[in-house]
Amino acid sequence: MLRETAKTALVYLLSIGLLSYYGIEVCPFLESMTAQQLIGIHAGAFLIGFACRMLLVYRLRCQEAVPDEWEYEIDLERPWKYLQVDLGCWLLIGLLVTAWNSAAYDFPVGSGLKVVLGCLTLGVFTSTSLALDIERELIHCLSEATKPAHFKSGRFLSITTKFLLFIGLCIGVICMILLLLIYKDFQYVIEQFSRDEPFQFSWIVREILFVFAVLLTGTVVVLRKYSRNLRLMFDLQLNALGAVGSGDYESFVPVVSRDEFSVIAEQTNDMIAGLREKERVEKIFGKYVSAPVAQEILNQEGGDILGGREAHAAVLFTDLRNFTPFSERCSPPEVIQVLNEYFGMVVDAVHHQRGILDKFIGDAAMAVFGLDGGEKPCVEAVAAAAEIRRGLAVLNQRLEERGLPPLECGIGIHFGPLVAGNIGSRERMEYTVIGDTVNTASRLEQLTKNLPASVALSEEVVLHLEEDVRSQLQHLGEHQLKGKAAPLPVYGMSDL
Repeated sequence: MLRETAKTALVYLLSIGLLSYYGIEVCPFLESMTAQQLIGIHAGAFLIGFACRMLLVYRLRCQEAVPDEWEYEIDLERPWKYLQVDLGCWLLIGLLVTAWNSAAYDFPVGSGLKVVLGCLTLGVFTSTSLALDIERELIHCLSEATKPAHFKSGRFLSITTKFLLFIGLCIGVICMILLLLIYKDFQYVIEQFSRDEPFQFSWIVREILFVFAVLLTGTVVVLRKYSRNLRLMFDLQLNALGAVGSGDYESFVPVVSRDEFSVIAEQTNDMIAGLREKERVEKIFGKYVSAPVAQEILNQEGGDILGGREAHAAVLFTDLRNFTPFSERCSPPEVIQVLNEYFGMVVDAVHHQRGILDKFIGDAAMAVFGLDGGEKPCVEAVAAAAEIRRGLAVLNQRLEERGLPPLECGIGIHFGPLVAGNIGSRERMEYTVIGDTVNTASRLEQLTKNLPASVALSEEVVLHLEEDVRSQLQHLGEHQLKGKAAPLPVYGMSDL
């Protein structure tokens, strides 16, 4: 508000100088007046016009508030309203100067009309320039907002229509004013010549050149500001699209006009909102299934295809030991907190080794390695098991500090063929992995209850490990697993 008032005051001061120079140099009826008198008349008229403008602008500001909600509603037609106020004030200034000169100095009506015309000429360009400044400030204000604002309804006017109106107005004003000046000046020359009275032809030349220079300067200034605002709106839309392209869905394109820019901005914002919602769904979905699984499901046509694909992968099962007695010693909130801490550590270990957390089953968890085409799923699964054991040791230290008993877990890992995909019905389905490999990994985990090692590996897993890792394993003999016809060689891993 203060900056806008200062700009208006500066424009009015410059206009006082221009109109005074115009009157002194080119108007033959002002020869009898001193420069001080002329400047004083213009200054008084402009002071009244400035006061009227401040009052009208204040009323416009008050109208922008929404009384029911005590919030501000953005009016995209604000620059146009300010333009109307400024033009009205310029017309008032011209009429005041004309009325004073006619009453005090008995100036002819034609000279008074030229004063009004001169004020309107300056008013068209200065008012348009100030309106474009207000539009630019509005654009910056909207671009800095954190979300799209609420807008008042307005009339749609295309960019081409506005541009044609603007160019037509500039050319029309220049042609009309110059033709009127030429007509009035030559009418004055003819009258002086018919009366055989002397006149100075230089007055006419200076007047036409002066007015033409003012018109040309005003046109260039306004065109520059108009193109600057267009470039700013283009840049904002390009920046928003660039942000979307880089994955930033928090930005939006401000709606700053009622033209094609607004249509593009609104459609772009709808697109950004859709992408933001899709990202939100993926994040929420990813909390129930692993991110790679969520992405695979979302990429399916319709997302409701039953069935799956065959793959060779390593399956890891982990289950807490004696968790029922632990639960009896703790309150339900403590049980939930401990489980969340434990599963948080398990998920971190699985994801760190590029695994997929398939599901939680009570106090047990199942993870799969190699579904994404990894070259060393067994190595990754064993590394994840080692991380889980180290993480459990750290968790037990925290539990001891809180006066809670320690936790123990068993881990079973097996490698082999399986099927990954959607099972269930079209109304209720689950993405999981099934097959004998999954059953064997579960049986190995259960076997750890009777083994001297907390991590049990099948021979298929050991065959895919590096030699330095194999050297740390302990052969625990062959064990008969439930559902298996033949005993299965089992290896144990220490907590190193």
